[in-house]
Amino acid sequence: MRRVCTFLFILVCSAAFIPVAQGQGGKGTISGRVTDSSSAALIGAQVTVQPIGISVVSDARGQFFINDLEPGSYTVTVSYVGFEAFTQTVTVTAGQTANVDAKLDVESQNLKVLVTAERASAEAEAVNRERTADNIVQVLPADVIRSLPNANMADALGRLPSVTIERDEGEGKYVQIRGTEPRLANVTIDGINTPSPESGVRQIKLDAIPADIVESVEINKTLQANMDPDGIGGSVNLVTKTAGERPTVSVSGMGGYTPIVNGRGLVETAGTVGKRFGANKRLGALIGGTYDWNGRGIDDLEPVPDIATFPGGNSARYFEAIDVREYRYYRSRWGLAGSLDFKPSDGSTIYIRGLYSDFHNYGDRWVYSLTDNTQGIALQGSNGCATDPGTGLTTVPCTGVPSFNDQIRRPDYAVGSVLMGGKHVLTTTWYAWDISAARSSQVGQIGDRTASFNADGLPTSSCQYDLANTKSLYLPQWTPACFTEAYTNQSNFPLHRMQINHGLTAQLNLQGTGAAAKRYHLGSHLSTVEIGGKFRNAHKFANTFTDNFSPNGTGTPLLLSQFPNKLTNNNYYSAAYKLGPNPAFFDTYKAFTADLAANPGNYTLSEDTSSQFDFVEKVSAGYVMNTIDFNKIRLVAGVRFEGTNLDTVTPVFDANGNFLGNTKLNGSYTKVLPSASLRFALKNDTNLRLVYSRGFSRPDPQDIAQALSVDNTANPILVTLGNPNLKPELADNVDLLFEHYLNPFGIITAGYFYKNLTDPIISHTFNNVTTGTFGSSTCSTATTCRVTQPVNGGSAWINGFEAAYLQHLTFLPGAFSGLGISANYGYTASRTSFGPDFGRTDHPRLVRNAPHTWNISPTYDRGRVSIRVGLSYNAANIAGYGDGTPGPFGDNYFYPHLQFDAQGSVKLAHGLSFVIYGLNINNEVFGFYNGSPQYMLQREFYRPTIAAGARWSPTHEK
Repeated sequence: MRRVCTFLFILVCSAAFIPVAQGQGGKGTISGRVTDSSSAALIGAQVTVQPIGISVVSDARGQFFINDLEPGSYTVTVSYVGFEAFTQTVTVTAGQTANVDAKLDVESQNLKVLVTAERASAEAEAVNRERTADNIVQVLPADVIRSLPNANMADALGRLPSVTIERDEGEGKYVQIRGTEPRLANVTIDGINTPSPESGVRQIKLDAIPADIVESVEINKTLQANMDPDGIGGSVNLVTKTAGERPTVSVSGMGGYTPIVNGRGLVETAGTVGKRFGANKRLGALIGGTYDWNGRGIDDLEPVPDIATFPGGNSARYFEAIDVREYRYYRSRWGLAGSLDFKPSDGSTIYIRGLYSDFHNYGDRWVYSLTDNTQGIALQGSNGCATDPGTGLTTVPCTGVPSFNDQIRRPDYAVGSVLMGGKHVLTTTWYAWDISAARSSQVGQIGDRTASFNADGLPTSSCQYDLANTKSLYLPQWTPACFTEAYTNQSNFPLHRMQINHGLTAQLNLQGTGAAAKRYHLGSHLSTVEIGGKFRNAHKFANTFTDNFSPNGTGTPLLLSQFPNKLTNNNYYSAAYKLGPNPAFFDTYKAFTADLAANPGNYTLSEDTSSQFDFVEKVSAGYVMNTIDFNKIRLVAGVRFEGTNLDTVTPVFDANGNFLGNTKLNGSYTKVLPSASLRFALKNDTNLRLVYSRGFSRPDPQDIAQALSVDNTANPILVTLGNPNLKPELADNVDLLFEHYLNPFGIITAGYFYKNLTDPIISHTFNNVTTGTFGSSTCSTATTCRVTQPVNGGSAWINGFEAAYLQHLTFLPGAFSGLGISANYGYTASRTSFGPDFGRTDHPRLVRNAPHTWNISPTYDRGRVSIRVGLSYNAANIAGYGDGTPGPFGDNYFYPHLQFDAQGSVKLAHGLSFVIYGLNINNEVFGFYNGSPQYMLQREFYRPTIAAGARWSPTHEK
């Protein structure tokens, strides 16, 4: 397999050194460019040449190139939704190039907005790129992304059909496509696989990448043989900016305010400059950058739900404990992207593209933890009191004293890639090649350093959950004693632990790909056969570790009362709760480091290195794919062969956490991945698509290279370890999509999809293991082991329906002609079978499978004014499995999320526009619950954000 792929790669890359001939022998060429009335490039236009029936699509510069034409007369037709068709007859001469300048006009004067309004013209680009694609893809051009307040890539993608996002700290973080969890989605930059900056996972933190840094974003919902098969849900591709035919200059700046944690500000800036050089504009260069700073705040409650049974036999929802949390962030994010391309001839392009983004997710956190100490009740769980073994009721002693921790967060996420490649068109063939490097890293941790204080000076606690005074479902009340003990008597809080995280996790991908294609005739039908190969070497490691300093009881302890309050918030949780004193972390840390230096014997240090691992993944692939045009039918079919080899190194620990050494393991697998897609033109404005593809999602590094832990003090010996022999989770996918293009401009789509999942990855426990050596322990018939590790097992399926509607209502009279609507809806259903080891016989939905998602976005574009409103909804969905009941120990759910955003702009003069937006205007909650919404685990609020500023783009080009 590897030799075949290496041969293909060398064969195809050699095309870079083959001279390109535009017209060879007695053949000729047609070359052209598609533009609108302002001379801006139209990307994704369908160009058809008759009578031979060749069809191509205009590229990012609006250009097209067709060669190997017999001398004679040809009719060139260019179609672009929203514009009148262009037709021209050209004469092809042997050895010469016939040029076509296709300047398209809008279908009606009411559609001038498709030329003059940035978002409307970008919507036209998206519709046409989706229309001419061979697979099912959805496109978000930069101007559509910027038309609503999308802080990062995830926020923008969450507005597409059947796409939900996992939010974190008020922004989107992970993308979830068609009801699948984040690890089943793939992310690429210019088609190149991008590693995750986080340890142990493959999914990309898209909040690490600014929204303004790319030209467009594509979600490929179906796969082809020439695409990476990673991504059962779909594959997200970030397309970097390139220089257009006209010079590009754009600058923007925004400032904003959020009324939380005494008022927090934000700043957003971006700029891009690009130009093509030379008489024929064959050399293009572009560079762009963006920076934003956000002082986000979060008011957060995290109770622990339960059910209490009282002496009279009545039962009620109850809470065992609660965290009162306050967050104050100062997040900064910057990105830089650039490209350089050169066209030595009309049929040849060589390019270099790069992107780098850095995200400092810095912040402070303060947490007061309160525990219920009510006696004489029966709980399904437990509170701060002892439990009478005879009656099952809570009883003395009640030692659930409060605690406090202060944390600084200093994670620094970096994502970068650089790509060099080319495409070379010969007479009846083309060759493409690229080499790339991509690296992602995380320095620092979510909890970089944490100081924890326990009220050890209190022998007992009188704090209780106050059921009688809890009038609101989501505002559980607590007795005054809870806040007196926690907020007033802080001399009872000695330092319990100082936790300090260290280290780096990073992954470097080195990749080379090559492809070649030849055009031929199958009978009277024009066909193209394509072959290609890829090799990628990925190296991921984590050398992270944690130092835990615990006072050992000697010396004078550090007390919480020694440190003055540095944050007061009288409007915490809309004044529903009182916030306690919040000292500055560095006041505590300086006192600790000084005491540690002066009295090192007062502390015990334990070091945790269990998060460390190292693994190398080598992927080799080869494919063959054929495309045939049958008049109104276009069929693309192929097969991909992909092999993976793994080598891992993980640490081994005993029951006390002592490091015993490293263990090395390896594994490999090969997958055969067929695909076929059919596009049938029912009418000129209506298509039907039918697609089958097989894709997979590779196991997470934490499942492959989990640290080996052995407890040989237990009987049987307890072993947990990773599994480098894990196979990827496979899915057979079927899609059916109906597309209808509206006049004068709009689209309606409706489709069904089905995914059959095999080899899902689950945690499995093997009992009575009698063979194998783990660390220094050997399993035998006399000394059995219980081994827990990730394995492939069980099965699942997902199906769903999605629909989308986009139209500019230019047929309405007067000022109403500026109205438009963009809306979509997705429904997904799923079912999973766990197997006997989970103790569940039901078949719940898959995690992150939201049954209903929808987006409604009314728009208005008329004259100088552009307005867009965004309503985005995700239904509740499972975050993790529990016991399956609707009670406090049931499955863990995300709350449903409905968010309202809006943005408007007014064009002033000389390319300057005033912009204002509102984000999270309805102050939507984020959080989790168990079983039923009343059993809340977390509910946090961010408050609305208002921002305003200006954009300057004197030479705007779409």
